[in-house]
Amino acid sequence: FRLAGKVVERSVSAGSVVHAGDVLARLDDTVPQQMLRTALAENATAKAALEQAAPLKQRAAALLPVEAISRNDYDDAVRRYKTAQDQVQATQAQVRVAQEQLGYTRLMAPEDGIVTDRLVEAGEVVAAGQPVLRMAADDGLDAQFDMPEALAQSRLAVGMTMKVCLDAAPATCAPAAIYEIAPDTDPLTRTYHTKALLRATRDMMPLGAVVTGRLSVPSTPAVHLPPAALAVQDGKPAVWIVAPDTLRVFLRPVTITRYATDDVVIASGLNAGDRVVTAGVQALYPQEKVSLLDEADVHP
Repeated sequence: FRLAGKVVERSVSAGSVVHAGDVLARLDDTVPQQMLRTALAENATAKAALEQAAPLKQRAAALLPVEAISRNDYDDAVRRYKTAQDQVQATQAQVRVAQEQLGYTRLMAPEDGIVTDRLVEAGEVVAAGQPVLRMAADDGLDAQFDMPEALAQSRLAVGMTMKVCLDAAPATCAPAAIYEIAPDTDPLTRTYHTKALLRATRDMMPLGAVVTGRLSVPSTPAVHLPPAALAVQDGKPAVWIVAPDTLRVFLRPVTITRYATDDVVIASGLNAGDRVVTAGVQALYPQEKVSLLDEADVHP
């Protein structure tokens, strides 16, 4: 509710199907009703004063040219007429405000949906803005997932499609499109909260059901290196490559896709068969000759 007050009626329960405009609950409207009656009475008084001031102004306008009244009397009649007009407008605004306040004592369904939980019972006193009911809008079904960090940062994107199946009935599946990915991780699980819009009905996918999502992502070739293998060339990441014929090293710039705690993912800059120095890179200089470990210790 937009107003604080005592709940005198709750017309729906959990599971109730509602439509836009249905009254869900109602507050005690004794005070708003009194405010509305007072505003209507003041408005009626202001209209009566205006009806009395209008002919006086017309009469004064007719008598002034023949000098039957003074200029001061004419100005006084005009001033009273304008004051009555302003008073009518002010009381009309008070009536509209009182009507809105009275309307705020009724909680209306903003759209079609189903009530999923009731949080307040009749007889309780609620504050303005306090949740009273929870409702699932009838505008589609959401599937919510907690995506791991590696997947969310490397391959997950808004607009991707996935297959969602009921955990209790794996044969019941529906397509879904990802429309929201949290920009930050959950402080407890360190996962990214992700929402997907299901193309299914409530009969097929009931509210609150546990679902399993299957995401098909294109595999892109990438090379994983330990962080110790990275060097810098002209302010950009690079790695030391060992020439196979001379065993001398040279720097080659690379493009990094993602940094992780125990490795870095190289997107481009390396070729199949390249030997990369992974230890002691800070002590190397171009064309320095190095010795290799045993072949059994060299990791591809």
